[in-house]
Amino acid sequence: MKEETKIMLSERELEIVQDTKWILTKQQIIATVFHLFNEQVPVIQQQIEASGYVLPPELLAAVPKISRGENYRGLPWVTLDYPAVFGKVNVFALRTMFWWGNFISVTILLSGSYKELLQKLTAEHLSRQQAGLFICVNGNAWHHHFEPDNYVSVQDCDVKRLKQIITPNSFIKLAVKIDLKEWNNVSSHLSVAYKRLMLLLKELS
Repeated sequence: MKEETKIMLSERELEIVQDTKWILTKQQIIATVFHLFNEQVPVIQQQIEASGYVLPPELLAAVPKISRGENYRGLPWVTLDYPAVFGKVNVFALRTMFWWGNFISVTILLSGSYKELLQKLTAEHLSRQQAGLFICVNGNAWHHHFEPDNYVSVQDCDVKRLKQIITPNSFIKLAVKIDLKEWNNVSSHLSVAYKRLMLLLKELS
């Protein structure tokens, strides 16, 4: 006999389904994130200019894109991709991400010809980076969590380990993570993260 679909709600679920305040609060928070991310566009532009890193022409023409969803590992998210170019092979993406209940992150993803721009990228150089910079160890560039199978701290890797990560991969993805507890200072943290990544690109290009 086919098992019946569960339609009963727990006491806690009944409370939530009758409460409109929490969903309205959630919507307000998401709207605040959109506002925050819109404000970051000129900040990113300023940090790129200040770093001296010269963007390829197609990135100079890139249009900021803010996206949202409800189900990255079951939780809502918002991303700002700017500047960014997404090709089948060639990808350059500076992504700012809010993941409900977890973090805000700033990542730089380079693949194909954009990875080749970083001719000076060496494990030795990355090994000298200060704490707070992470490198993706996953073969899939589109995972965003900071669990050990996706990101490891650059500072915790020796040169040999970094070479094992960098050399075989078709992409490199570096990230800075900001705790949601830092929300009231998040604009400052984001500015520092953009500056750090842009200076790194300048130094390695």
